[in-house]
Amino acid sequence: MRRPSSNNSLLLPTPDAIDLVKYFDMLIIEASRILNVELTVLKRKCRESSIPCWRHRKMKSLDSLIHDLQEEAKHQELEDKVASMAVTMRQRMLENEKENIEKKPFMDIQSETKRFKQDVFKRRHKARAIEIQSSEVSST
Repeated sequence: MRRPSSNNSLLLPTPDAIDLVKYFDMLIIEASRILNVELTVLKRKCRESSIPCWRHRKMKSLDSLIHDLQEEAKHQELEDKVASMAVTMRQRMLENEKENIEKKPFMDIQSETKRFKQDVFKRRHKARAIEIQSSEVSST
């Protein structure tokens, strides 16, 4: 025999999609604590608002790419103006992508942004692999 559910969190006012966007910069567990709702209630509210998943990782990834491009733009500015302009344009594209996710969290990122993220990941992976190989060679 099932006990009647005593889920008081369903009686609490739940945030709407606009409110949820403010919390994408933190983990969903932290957001549920701050909003004072249970995690399952927050997930259900996301699904009802057509948000398929919590966008924390995507926002964090875009922030990281934007920060890296800012550093690259500073470095390129001293060496090559054309390359610096290209880096700045790429940075604006990522910032626009982040704004679009904040406005319409149910939308996926653009294919151009996906390709750029993959390229950056591959470059970082290759750089780490070369660094590991060089450290192994120098230690032997």
